[in-house]
Amino acid sequence: MHRYLGKNNFCSIIKVKIMKRLFYIGSGKFIFSLFPVLTWFILSVILQDANALNVFSLIYSIQFISTFFKSLFSTGANVRGNKKKDPNAVWNGIFWGTIFSVAVFTILLVYVNKYIEFFGLDVSTYRDYTIYGIGFYFLQTTFSFIIEKLYFEDKEKMANVHQIIFNVVNICLVSVLALCLVNKLLAFIITLCVLSIYVIVLYVREFNKFKINFSFIKNIRYDTLSLISSIFMCLIYFFGFRTVFSAGEEYLVAVNIVTLATDPQWDCLDAISTVVKVDLSKDRYQYKKELKNAYLYCFVVVLSSIIISFALAFAYGASIVLVVIYLAFQVVDMFSYPYQEILCVYTQIEYSPTISVAIDLSAKVVRTILATIIISPFCTDIAQLIDSLILMSICFVRMFKFKVVDGKMVLKDKRKVNNNINNVS
Repeated sequence: MHRYLGKNNFCSIIKVKIMKRLFYIGSGKFIFSLFPVLTWFILSVILQDANALNVFSLIYSIQFISTFFKSLFSTGANVRGNKKKDPNAVWNGIFWGTIFSVAVFTILLVYVNKYIEFFGLDVSTYRDYTIYGIGFYFLQTTFSFIIEKLYFEDKEKMANVHQIIFNVVNICLVSVLALCLVNKLLAFIITLCVLSIYVIVLYVREFNKFKINFSFIKNIRYDTLSLISSIFMCLIYFFGFRTVFSAGEEYLVAVNIVTLATDPQWDCLDAISTVVKVDLSKDRYQYKKELKNAYLYCFVVVLSSIIISFALAFAYGASIVLVVIYLAFQVVDMFSYPYQEILCVYTQIEYSPTISVAIDLSAKVVRTILATIIISPFCTDIAQLIDSLILMSICFVRMFKFKVVDGKMVLKDKRKVNNNINNVS
């Protein structure tokens, strides 16, 4: 009897710890995503320019460049560092991540006019906003390298404090400067310079000596799914939103509202992936508890997405019908995300990254093609739903059969899976 109670108490402790880390990391990611959204709202009010809100969707695809760099140079580096006991992996990844970020975001700034023209929008109206948005994404990218490092060191509270400071400084400073200065571009540049100083100080504070090498390429194995997803998501929204923008202002407003409402929530859901990766890298993974807590967490996220979407729709006089349609696609995909992500991450890290990549790559290719060729203001959402259905049906119904042994998830028949893979190829 005492042993039984002890086991239950142990399981309860694990459950509470998983939920606490989900909400700690999720709240940090929510802050990371919410404050930029609030910034565009405040700027639209201060400058009395509704076009400022549209910039969020205009530069939406660029955030996936940031996600790509974080996955390759930070998440993958931290997982490899923990599993391979390689203390050099983390800072070597941060070094190369910073170099590549400077190069790519500089190119975006140089060609900012052509970027705006691609979406059929007026350069003079959106140029200053877009420069600020690109600059902020660059700083957010380099900042995220350190935040991810803190997460893998189980320093979620410290990571959240830094994220709050970083984003509060951004939103307060840019708002005050936009009120005081006639030249809004100058206000944006001063804000970005102050944020740069904060990021540099954080780099210096967290710095550890390391040797520069090209081992960051090995990081690909540990976060391949996120890397592939980031590339295709960037393409999907780059070409897909161009089609949506051309459909007219009513659709632009509706999709912008749903994007503003759900984007921070999607970043919250990414906490599920982070927790699983951390637990797998530290050999404390418990499948059933991870999945159960992930869905409890997901329910809270979905509920908040619905509330925010309707609140914004009524506040800005958007078409309720269009908002409901766009939101419905997002809700369905959100509820399928925990099961997909947990199984994908486990398969990638513990079994075969090749299999995970092959399946996810197939789904993302289909999604990208559909988002590009479908001539409809719902093209990105239709493609997103089909992507989710492909992952659910092929990955988890036909090919992967797992069982739980002592809290761990293992394949029932590896030979059967390998045969299925060979037949497909």
